[in-house]
Amino acid sequence: MQPGEDKSVSFSFPKKERLCSRLQMEQLLSLKQSVFSYPLKCYFQHLPLSDENPVSKMAVSVPKKLEKTAVGRNKIKRWVREAYRLNKHLLYNDLSEKGVVVNMLFVCVGKEKLSFALVEKAVVEILRTISCRDAMNSTSAKMIK
Repeated sequence: MQPGEDKSVSFSFPKKERLCSRLQMEQLLSLKQSVFSYPLKCYFQHLPLSDENPVSKMAVSVPKKLEKTAVGRNKIKRWVREAYRLNKHLLYNDLSEKGVVVNMLFVCVGKEKLSFALVEKAVVEILRTISCRDAMNSTSAKMIK
């Protein structure tokens, strides 16, 4: 939930919450700030809440090396987006108090057959870990550099 919004939980995943910029994705990968919960690895960056960064954003990547068929890759991406959509309130509740947003890139690293339950468990664990991290210190450290 973002500041200024109603306190009811929104389970939508609008376009403004999708990380589409290749430049921002490359920046996430270059920072090397990540969280791992099998079968997902999440690269993330805390940013101060501003007009340029009004909401937290996320993207999903499933390498062709791990899942050969496009149908399989799309299914895994759908599962990750759905798990995020249903559980993003875990992240938004903590970050809205701190005045911070997060850009995230979920990368699938699991090699065997996955299930939605496994993916959802990993997403929940990652969101809880990101929300517990000291967002303000990581944000101020990035501003200094």
